[in-house]
Amino acid sequence: MKTRLLLLSMVCSFAYSASAAPPVVSGITASQRANTKIVDVTYNLTLDAGQKAFVELWFSPDNGLTFPVRCVDVSGHVDSNVTAGNNKAVEWNAESDWNQQFTAHGKIRVIATYGDQPSGFSGSGNAGAGGNGGAHADESLVTIPWDVFWVPNGANDFNSLPGINKNDATGEIMFTKVKVDPEEITNAKWNVIADWARSNGYPGLPDAPANAVDDEPRTGITFWEALKWCNARSEMDGLEPAYYIDATEEIGDLNGDGNITAGTDVFDPHDPALNQDTNGNGKWDQGEPFTDNPPQNGTYEPQEYVDVNGNGQFDEGLSIVFRAGANIAGFGTQLQAPGAPFNAPSISGSPVKENASGYRLPSGAVFHKLATGGNHKKKWPWGDENPPGFGAPEYGQFSDYALAGNPNDPANTPTKPTPASNRQANGYGLKDLIGNVAEFTEAAWEETVGGTSQVFSYVYGGSYLGLDFADAGDGGAIRAFTNPSGQAPTNLFGLDLRGPASDTSPAIGFRCVIYD
Repeated sequence: MKTRLLLLSMVCSFAYSASAAPPVVSGITASQRANTKIVDVTYNLTLDAGQKAFVELWFSPDNGLTFPVRCVDVSGHVDSNVTAGNNKAVEWNAESDWNQQFTAHGKIRVIATYGDQPSGFSGSGNAGAGGNGGAHADESLVTIPWDVFWVPNGANDFNSLPGINKNDATGEIMFTKVKVDPEEITNAKWNVIADWARSNGYPGLPDAPANAVDDEPRTGITFWEALKWCNARSEMDGLEPAYYIDATEEIGDLNGDGNITAGTDVFDPHDPALNQDTNGNGKWDQGEPFTDNPPQNGTYEPQEYVDVNGNGQFDEGLSIVFRAGANIAGFGTQLQAPGAPFNAPSISGSPVKENASGYRLPSGAVFHKLATGGNHKKKWPWGDENPPGFGAPEYGQFSDYALAGNPNDPANTPTKPTPASNRQANGYGLKDLIGNVAEFTEAAWEETVGGTSQVFSYVYGGSYLGLDFADAGDGGAIRAFTNPSGQAPTNLFGLDLRGPASDTSPAIGFRCVIYD
């Protein structure tokens, strides 16, 4: 936690028994001492006559959405034997419990319980640094260690792609594994989350059609609906959502002074070619080089945010979860450009909380890794041999596009996706990374077509219609989702298709990942 921390307040109380009036906590205030990481909390406590209470404090970094951090390094009117009274005072050493992090959307929860034991509240959301949250991800997720893998270099050879990372405002946070749904999200799984979502602030997530088969992939949804469903699933499981309406403007506290400033000078700790971060600590230190933009004066005046909304001040953003509305305004202009490496630093203006604990769509690079099944330096999960006619029976376990597009047997072209149980898993224990239905990735950006600006999303993996198709087209002539290269795929790294983010297809679904 840096020194910039704004705390709001929240009241919560617990009764010890039905025969006693519950403890009442009121009048909470919280403030951070200037230039320290000490937080002073005051509150009023009303108890039944002669009673004492156990008082505990919990911290939320996201406006009360989750309370993952138990305030353990505390002193004052806290823990057991607290009596009733006003202006009860607690001192919290946030450096000890939540160090090297900061937020402008903090809340303190004060819980009072009769007796000498804590309430039993185990936290909500991601535990994070120093927390002990009780939330957990879906136990059906498959954990894939993240190690080096290889991608084609265009010369019949492969280059290694090293570790990838999540990024926060202070730099790179490497993750060592990916947790992923073992198969595409089914209609039944979709409905469970959608039903919960509509009662918890997500008005725009419809159930699968009444005639949909439970164990078939959920299709016919937009990119935006997939993002909302990921957020709803996160909140239902007590995890921190990844997608937000208000984008962050933050580049990062590049000089580590606790302030976010709007200078003009640039320091890039991520580009090894620039070699500006000579000590590798992710921030600028005295004596390190930087790009001295006008007015050039030799003094480092860091540009640490970009005024995305033009209001003349820094807005931290990432506080309004994407639950309602047709889309996220500006989403397509705020993410990395097509082709940018996955481990490039996040740009300001991103509506994605990169280090969130919740579910999200995979990036293209993650899809490629998962689709290999661990069989690296090969064109396909099964080896270098192209599937004859894009659908020989021996490759059926990888997709149900089967004989789609095969002129030798057009009568056997599938007409719909089928349950994943029809196929074997790849070497990672995952089904249908190639085929059955194409899947939404997190990649989306804004393009101008015919003078009209439109957000396009990328899907991956081919479908039952063929390796190069994810929609049936208009009379077989016009397809919304097309291969941007204009060439038929020759390996698993060429299965990306591009189409309007608001379009749907019976051959496009999705699955979720969590980066850990």
